[in-house]
Amino acid sequence: MKIAIIIMNRDRADLADAVFEQVSAMAPEVQKSIVLIEAGSKRPEGCAKNMTHWFEDEPYRGRYHAFDRGLQIAREEHGDHDFYWFVCNDITFPEGEDTLTELLDCMAENPQMALIGPSESNQEWYPGAASQEALRWHKAATVHGLAQLIRGEVIHDIGYMNPAFHYSQGAGAEYAYKLYRAGWFLAYSDRCSLTHDTSGSTYGKVTAISRHEYQRRANEFAASYMIDNYGDDWDKVFADSLPEGVDGSVFAWHRSVWETPLAEEKVTPAWKIAASRIRKRIFGNSQ
Repeated sequence: MKIAIIIMNRDRADLADAVFEQVSAMAPEVQKSIVLIEAGSKRPEGCAKNMTHWFEDEPYRGRYHAFDRGLQIAREEHGDHDFYWFVCNDITFPEGEDTLTELLDCMAENPQMALIGPSESNQEWYPGAASQEALRWHKAATVHGLAQLIRGEVIHDIGYMNPAFHYSQGAGAEYAYKLYRAGWFLAYSDRCSLTHDTSGSTYGKVTAISRHEYQRRANEFAASYMIDNYGDDWDKVFADSLPEGVDGSVFAWHRSVWETPLAEEKVTPAWKIAASRIRKRIFGNSQ
């Protein structure tokens, strides 16, 4: 069995190295290829010591864009894999928990399971992600993008997240819809979990725009993309693709989040920032 583990980072070397150490020790009997990709992290201080690859990412295009770059590298350098595990830098697994082995065992129980992630108790941000203690895993309409294990057959036949999404928001919902329409299903593991740092560390240091402005643009992009590509009732269309027993209300919840207006912040154009830096280098702070 071959597994590619893709870890993304932007400017949080401490977090990326910590999660690298955790996942490296998991599933010791499995052949693993690990790609730790830096999405435009400031060099060298923002890059993890375990970094394997770096690419220019300005403006920052989000976690799924970084994961897609890492996926391409893993396949080019190590060939196709049986599974691909996409892991964010800003998560922590419980000490002593072999999350990867448990996710693989869940996959082995049902060959139609396309994607699975560890449970997460933050229902404000991840509806349906809380553990259901009586089960080993449960089906879900969508799965958070923090640590998704995806079957290789799915990646090779259907692909990964749509690169058209510039800011990550919406990509996971569309991917879930594509998988369900193709006869696959998504799930959460109920026996393993993770903790997510919600302070914004996935974003790293987003140059030129704030995290708020990034989020505003992400929501606006997702809201318009879904309507343009799937119609005014896209959330109902997505929900109707789910099998009986899977709650499709999460799509309406996503829609309400993306379509809720956020105040627009004034952004300094990049050319003005560059010009200011040049003036300071030439004249110092006296200008």
